Amino acid sequence: MDDAVKIEDSILEDFKTLKGIKNDEMDDVFKIYIDQAMQEVELYVGRDTLPDVLRGIITQMAEAKFTKAGSEGTASSSEEGLSYSYNSSDIEPFYPQLNRYLDNLKGSDNRGRIVTFD
Repeated sequence: MDDAVKIEDSILEDFKTLKGIKNDEMDDVFKIYIDQAMQEVELYVGRDTLPDVLRGIITQMAEAKFTKAGSEGTASSSEEGLSYSYNSSDIEPFYPQLNRYLDNLKGSDNRGRIVTFD
C-alpha cells in the first residue's frame, strides 16, 4: 500500500506541474480523478497495485478526466466555432501501451520486432 500512496503522490505532483498549479486547493478533487484512473488501469491489467512504469498513463488519464469534468456523457460539443470531441472511454487511447505492458509481463518479448513476409 505504501507504493500505491507514493505513486499517487507522484502522479499528483506531475498532474499539478502539467497544469501549472502551485497551490493545494484542488488536491482532493485531483486525487479523485487520479484514483479513478488508477482503478481503471488496475482492472485492465489485473493487478491490485501498479508499478511506477504506468505512472505516465495514469497521469494522462486523470488529466483527461479533469478536462472533461462537467461534460461526462458528451461525445462532442461546439461553441463559437471551437469544437471539442471526447473519447467514450478514458482508457481506450492507452490500450496499445497497456497491452505492451501486459505482453512484457507474459514474457512475449515482442518489443521492437519487425515481421516481413517476402
